[in-house]
Amino acid sequence: MRAVFIKGVSQYDATRLFIDEMAAAFRRRGYDTTVIDGLTSKDLCETFNASAAQGETELVYSVNILGEFRGRRERTIGQIFDAPHVVQFVDYPLTHLERLKDVAPDAAILTVDPSHVDAVRSTFGGDHAAFFGFCPHAGVGEPVEPDADPDAFAAERPIPILFSGSFYQLTPPAWANEGEGICRLFDAVLETALGAEFVPALDALDQVLRGMGEDPADPRYVLARRYSCMVHEQVRKVRRMQLLEGASKAGLPMFCVGSGYEGWIESHPSLRLASPMKLTDTADLMRRARVVVNANANFGRGSHERPLTAMLAGAAVASDHSAWWASQFVEDEDMLLYRWRDLDAGLARIAALAEDSEAAWRMSRNAQVKAAARHRFDNRVDTVIAAAAAARSKTCDRMPQHPRIPAFSH
Repeated sequence: MRAVFIKGVSQYDATRLFIDEMAAAFRRRGYDTTVIDGLTSKDLCETFNASAAQGETELVYSVNILGEFRGRRERTIGQIFDAPHVVQFVDYPLTHLERLKDVAPDAAILTVDPSHVDAVRSTFGGDHAAFFGFCPHAGVGEPVEPDADPDAFAAERPIPILFSGSFYQLTPPAWANEGEGICRLFDAVLETALGAEFVPALDALDQVLRGMGEDPADPRYVLARRYSCMVHEQVRKVRRMQLLEGASKAGLPMFCVGSGYEGWIESHPSLRLASPMKLTDTADLMRRARVVVNANANFGRGSHERPLTAMLAGAAVASDHSAWWASQFVEDEDMLLYRWRDLDAGLARIAALAEDSEAAWRMSRNAQVKAAARHRFDNRVDTVIAAAAAARSKTCDRMPQHPRIPAFSH
């Protein structure tokens, strides 16, 4: 059995690391793996054709990219390899509108939040791809040896609070220069989204349209609904700024790792800046942190990679609430979940956790056990295999061929 993995450009090398981790997990499952680096390929068509000629392929996997790829004679990656192409979106899929618009109809799409599946189906139709499904993030790196006791935890972890993420300067929203009607509509959607603990941007748009007496299914609103991604991104920026400014106001001793902070962080003395680094280095830094704080990228029903990586690194984790976190971990025992509508209280709890070595140590141990057992890339292999099988089955219904991937689980 052979699986092919494709990686490309990535901030902090994050998605490139995801590819390497997933390929390693498939190898542990007994697959032969081929990893294609799009950054070193001078001609992707030639690279893909040469790889396809090396032997039978069970599936192809990429993160965010190349679902829209067409080679010579408009052949999709699935057609070139004669194998299902599984595209895992780890961003909000509608922010990749051009890629999504032209995604291959024989591809399988996985997302890290169930509401993202709903968004793609609702805006592009259920037949836009061969399969849609939910596959949560996995933590990167190996589980560290747990600290022996609270004293060792405090001694080995000199960083009280760590936040890993880019800085987003608050600028006018993407629709600010559009017509008055569009601005009024999207301003109302933004207000609705920010007024809730979490509501998907598309759901907020549909709520506003219904409040105006309009039917969201009206063809006039097809583009507006797709561009609800602009609201998603603005909410993400606003809430990240609220978190950072709130942490500063509360005097949290927080180390920020990421790009874009220069010119802002200097006026916030309790915050410290570490240089942008690759995700592998950030994971190593998490081994020196007591508490790792996460902002869940506005994925209120899904996952984010940083908390799981931090758990494997032995840190206690604080994140904004999501339905998925609540389903996988016990609040206040395995991780701290703060709420946007009561952010000051959440920040106070984070500060207290960083000061309480015993509580943070116990929380980190509880979480690491669950993350190591359930939330590594090995735990996502079956979901990828099942997505490929479903895509092949649907493609076979459309155009008969010889299926090679059975639907099975381990």
